[in-house]
Amino acid sequence: MTRLFCLVLMLFGLGACGSDNTPTLTTKLPEGNCGEIFLTGSPLRAMDAEAARSASACFAQAFQKCASTSLTIQEPNNVTRQFSIARNGATCALRQAFQADANSPPAVVDCKTARFENNTLVIEGCSHLGDFILTP
Repeated sequence: MTRLFCLVLMLFGLGACGSDNTPTLTTKLPEGNCGEIFLTGSPLRAMDAEAARSASACFAQAFQKCASTSLTIQEPNNVTRQFSIARNGATCALRQAFQADANSPPAVVDCKTARFENNTLVIEGCSHLGDFILTP
């Protein structure tokens, strides 16, 4: 009986040792889509800040894992930006498709990196389209 008690204590009691109590934003990585963020106002802000934070964190986390997914940003002036991640052999391809209006083809460029820090989505190195920074 004592051995059983010790085993239970080891399994459950020690599980809390060294645990990190820092809250983190956990997001499920849906295959293929982290969502859509609608922007409004001047300066541009997300219409739904919580949904934008979740979608942004999802996308940055997918980039870290090179998991295929996309994130769409809709601006009030009919500009659409779609960021996508795809594994390309041993490398991870991060792209932005920028469409100024529905009647024109999108400009597609490769980007260098994506991260979500301090509640801000930062996508950098997108060729002539520049960096994309969104604080919901």
